[in-house]
Amino acid sequence: MQLSILLPTNRHGPAAIARIAQACSWAGPKIEVIIRDNSGNAGKRALIEQFRRDNCTIVSVDSCAPRENYSEALKLATGDFVFCIADDDVCLDRAIEALPAVIDLYGKDPSVVGLNGSYALETSQGTSIATYNDMDSDDVLIRVGSLLKHTGPNMLFYSAIRRGVVERLVALFDAIPFSFSFHDQIMCLLYLLNGKFQRMPRLFYVYDLGLWETFESAQGRDADFCRAAGLDLSVNKLLWLLCGFEGASLVMHSNVIPQMQMAQRQAIADRWFAVMFNRFRGQQRLAFGSPLADEAEKLCRKLREATGQLTFQNILAEVSAFIALSSPSHAQKYFDYWAATITSREPALRKTGS
Repeated sequence: MQLSILLPTNRHGPAAIARIAQACSWAGPKIEVIIRDNSGNAGKRALIEQFRRDNCTIVSVDSCAPRENYSEALKLATGDFVFCIADDDVCLDRAIEALPAVIDLYGKDPSVVGLNGSYALETSQGTSIATYNDMDSDDVLIRVGSLLKHTGPNMLFYSAIRRGVVERLVALFDAIPFSFSFHDQIMCLLYLLNGKFQRMPRLFYVYDLGLWETFESAQGRDADFCRAAGLDLSVNKLLWLLCGFEGASLVMHSNVIPQMQMAQRQAIADRWFAVMFNRFRGQQRLAFGSPLADEAEKLCRKLREATGQLTFQNILAEVSAFIALSSPSHAQKYFDYWAATITSREPALRKTGS
């Protein structure tokens, strides 16, 4: 099988049903479709069963976290490449039809990790077309630079990715103690460290920005991840610091990327952390009425005003101590995982802009 299309779904309105029906229509000799519904809605379960056909697997399960729904759908995939789509976005039929031929063209090239095209971004104000340039570069620093220059939502996640790479990264993120909204961005960073992307000359995917469109509602979605993880909502104020720390730590220490010179890892980690630290320093984050809001702001000021170099260890110590104010057990869990990740080497995080 060349391509596995994964649709982990929770919504149960007519629009979600229509997208599931469209996805099922793509199933064929070279494309398998896997629908995993965790809505618990009996009417939806009965309706989508009618869409079952050859090379189309439909599984209805009890309620579970989004990450689990995706991970379990991935376990059913057999294609050389996997392409995960959302049940509130739109993928174009012609683009799906073209993917097997593109896989024939690039699938045997181990330097190619992903395939995509151009993206349409839908907002309440209109539609814009976005592309990720230079993703086909042989230079990993150029690829990462292109990702960091992209100012819109992370649509690169919605690409056809080599299944072995996805499986390794999903196993990695399943082991990370808490799931944050920025983990898809770190995952795409690690994709780029595994290889380049080839872009089809066609519109590929229509991404609906939805609740991520406004400042308040987007942070509300970020807070939903904190809430689901059992973390105090004041952790939302540290979001971009955590994104910088976790991403840079994995770049430096993870074994899910190919052999790479340490100097190159360091350059990528520095660049990633610098961009995320600047976001942390420049963006006002909400604490949603948390009683720890003042303590969170105090920590943010301390880290923003840090002079010299920040290390993985002192960032981890500060963050863990803050988490411990609301949950010592969660703090220990966070500290233990990331301490084990970074103990092999403790480089400085340079270029923080401080």
